[in-house]
Amino acid sequence: MSREAKFTSMLHYPDGSPAGKSEYEGGISRVYDETGQFLFEVDGVFPPRPRSTSMDWIDKVLEKGLTDCRKRFILYVGSRYLVNVKKLPEDDAVEKLKEFYYKSGGKVYETWIRSVIRGVKSKGLMPPSLKSLELKDRELYQAIKAVLERK
Repeated sequence: MSREAKFTSMLHYPDGSPAGKSEYEGGISRVYDETGQFLFEVDGVFPPRPRSTSMDWIDKVLEKGLTDCRKRFILYVGSRYLVNVKKLPEDDAVEKLKEFYYKSGGKVYETWIRSVIRGVKSKGLMPPSLKSLELKDRELYQAIKAVLERK
């Protein structure tokens, strides 16, 4: 969602009656009741968009590690998941990603990981679904699939 976007969402109670509105602008949502009285404001879109796909597979890959495509996984999946879905602080996300990378050896620079984390956080980037990964990056998808099928 672009921080420059501006829109209003009408809110409803479960029975369908009007419950007020939410106005999104500049990365903040301001919520008003049905009489127009301000209630609260939150970072991001309110109400949050429901996510229909499970992201459990990302936790499994972070736990088990990858032998190939680790940097792309960090760039496109791991960093976005830890920062924008799990809402981990930067230092915790860096440590988790370093731990993930070093399971298969090699060298990764902490400054690169921090740069990736700051970028995905500032842009609010979300991780892709497995299905979209299959279409966009077949090699990364195959590496993830191999890990998920491993017992």
